[in-house]
Amino acid sequence: MRPLRHTVAVFTAWLGLAVFSTGGPAAAGDPMEEINKRFQQHKEAGDTAVLDVQQQYSAQRAAMEMQWKQREQAIAARWQQMKREIEQKWDRARQSNEKEWVDYSPAYEARSTVDFEKGVIEITVLVPIGEIDSSHTDADAVLLAMKEAQAEAGASGAPRLATAAATDPASVMIARAALPAAWAKIVRQFEQVFSKEAASGRPVLANQVVAKSGAPVATQAAKSFVESEVIPNAVVEDKPMQAQDGVTRAQVTAKVPLASDHLRQRAQLYKDDVAAHAKRHGLDPRLLFAIIHTESYFNPLAQTPAPSYGLMLLVPRGPARDAYNYLYKSDIVLDDNYLQDPAHNVELGAAYLHLLRRQLVPNMEEGDKKNFLVACAYTWGMDRTRDQILKQARVQDLTSTQVFTLLTQKTPENTRAYLNRVKDRITMYDALAPK
Repeated sequence: MRPLRHTVAVFTAWLGLAVFSTGGPAAAGDPMEEINKRFQQHKEAGDTAVLDVQQQYSAQRAAMEMQWKQREQAIAARWQQMKREIEQKWDRARQSNEKEWVDYSPAYEARSTVDFEKGVIEITVLVPIGEIDSSHTDADAVLLAMKEAQAEAGASGAPRLATAAATDPASVMIARAALPAAWAKIVRQFEQVFSKEAASGRPVLANQVVAKSGAPVATQAAKSFVESEVIPNAVVEDKPMQAQDGVTRAQVTAKVPLASDHLRQRAQLYKDDVAAHAKRHGLDPRLLFAIIHTESYFNPLAQTPAPSYGLMLLVPRGPARDAYNYLYKSDIVLDDNYLQDPAHNVELGAAYLHLLRRQLVPNMEEGDKKNFLVACAYTWGMDRTRDQILKQARVQDLTSTQVFTLLTQKTPENTRAYLNRVKDRITMYDALAPK
């Protein structure tokens, strides 16, 4: 038999363990209590850290949204101010869009419109009637003065009235606007347009304006080109215009056709960017060319009210943001200046096409079928393309022709038109695509 004191010791030890195990009072410095305490502290700290991250993320997004709204408001306010100033002199203000680049002179006395789809530059200048030389009072004298001034400029012929007869007294007064003061404004506006560079430093109209000789017009020869080949074909509007400031102004318009291959010349400007980013993301470079052609006609200054900007008409808060976050692991909303830089625009546009392809058809073989689906998602939206096309048909079992037919049957009219244009234009860029 064991001694009594041994039994008491065992019982006491057991009692202490039992009390500890049931959460009762334990001896000072109990290791399990310390472990429990530390665990609870770490858990609370972890919960707080997660909460802090969530709060920081929410705060960051809220701040970014506020920043973008302020930027949108600033852009809108800038345009409204400009619009008010323009309409002091013009009947209405015109704004650039995806196919046209509209630019005004600093004093808003001249306006140029470059139509990248139709391939023409149109320059219209305003001359206040009060500034026109009043020394000539009859039509013959005015027309003679115009011819003399034209001869001094080295040009042939004389500006024409748009519709009215030269004997009409009102038309005579308007015709005086075609004197050298108006011509000088045309020259200055053309030089302003001709020297414009995209954010990348590349001239927007490089090799796209050609003289009668067939040679591209160099920057230093712009003035003589306008004087000799543009001004002789200027048209004087027969009716003066009166805007908000109450001044009556004559309008003189001159048009300059772009080279017959102007679209290809612009595509050449961005060939290296397209090749580099298509290769980086495993894209068909012809698809990139075709989408740029369809979105903007290779107009680097393109913009829409959406708003969207640049060659691929990227929306700052949508595709541009997703692509930038993917490439640079930074969630920011980019401004119009960034997106109108061709190098940035093609980089982000290609990255966004890659994201669409990866999320929609990651395992599909390369080719026209994948190109059609990605192009559809680019214009119609990824969710609609996935839900209304990919979830409704086994496109992997269809040919490219069958997929295209399916897309044109299931999408809205504007999407069908877009897809038809992209399809037709992919083959146009076989020669520009790297082999």
